[in-house]
Amino acid sequence: MIKKILKRSISFVILSLMCLLAFSQESTAPKVTATFYNTDLIEALNEISLQTGVTILTDQYVSGLVTADFVEVDLEKALNILLLPGGYSYKKIDENVYFVGLADPQSHNFLNLAEMQVFSLNYISVEKFLNLIPENLHQYIKTNEETNQLVVYAPQNTIDYIKDLVDKLDKSEPYIELTVYIVETNERYSDLIKGNVFNINQEGMINSFSFTSPAIGFSVQDLFEAEIEMYEKNETANLVTKQVVNVLPGEPALLSLKNLESIVFTTYRNEFRNIESGIEIEMTPTMMNQILQISFRTKTTNLMEVTNDSYLLSESELETKVNLNPNEILLIADLDLSQLYSKNGGTTLLKDLPFLRFLFGDNQNIDESKRMMIFLTATPTFEGVDQN
Repeated sequence: MIKKILKRSISFVILSLMCLLAFSQESTAPKVTATFYNTDLIEALNEISLQTGVTILTDQYVSGLVTADFVEVDLEKALNILLLPGGYSYKKIDENVYFVGLADPQSHNFLNLAEMQVFSLNYISVEKFLNLIPENLHQYIKTNEETNQLVVYAPQNTIDYIKDLVDKLDKSEPYIELTVYIVETNERYSDLIKGNVFNINQEGMINSFSFTSPAIGFSVQDLFEAEIEMYEKNETANLVTKQVVNVLPGEPALLSLKNLESIVFTTYRNEFRNIESGIEIEMTPTMMNQILQISFRTKTTNLMEVTNDSYLLSESELETKVNLNPNEILLIADLDLSQLYSKNGGTTLLKDLPFLRFLFGDNQNIDESKRMMIFLTATPTFEGVDQN
């Protein structure tokens, strides 16, 4: 019983001492009581220095007039208020010594004002972070792209502001799932497919691009795949490939249908060159509320003619932007393969691509009405994304 009373007494004494120490530190913190009206900033700082017994050093850039009224205000709060209009900063460099100056990284006194802190970004890149923040903060930030980290050299109040930006901007984003369908058909049925896709999208707009019942639910994308499956059964179209890729908003995805061809030029010496021909479609999706905007950059290259000492390469580029709803079916290319077909050995553009070789590599049986249609759907998805 005596031991318990003793323990309680010791605990009470320790708690009392801690409270007394905290109160003592708070009560001994320098306070400022002063009124300034259009007062020179240096004079105001000198007045505060005399009143609090704290040494306040300044650099050569500190100047200006201030107006403020303080009654028992903490020293550091008073400094923040007085220095705010001129954009100056301060740093406590000793127990009773403060340094005030302009936090310009080009100034030789910058290191006397700056602190250093490292921020690791978990979801967005350092490049994207810099694009989102005010440009005047860039001077305080160094980046490490390999580790996706920000190294900040700045006064503490600026570091606190950048930390708040990191907390607000470094958030998980939904991936955008891009699904590409490459369908082979002929001229007659390509028009039918386009018409049916239009009708599917119209139904989707009425039903918010999804259809549900108490037992099942399906999307416009499901209807489109069922449509293609029906064409395959009727042997009027063929799904050559379906590719799915997840990208973050603003990041490009590349659809490349290319052939690398080696050419030998025979002049006074043999010269080898590798020539790429084909289609390249770069797709960059972004989110705009509930609408997806996709920027397309399409580049087509076709090897037209080869002689003993030269070759003719046809190139074209097209850039465009399209807005679409999630799951909406978009036709991004409708290629007339008869225009691409070469009478000598198959089309140089497509015949050597592995999944299309069986369509274009045969000189004996050529259906010049064939078309290749490329469809795209885009859907936001949080799969694999930390949502905390």
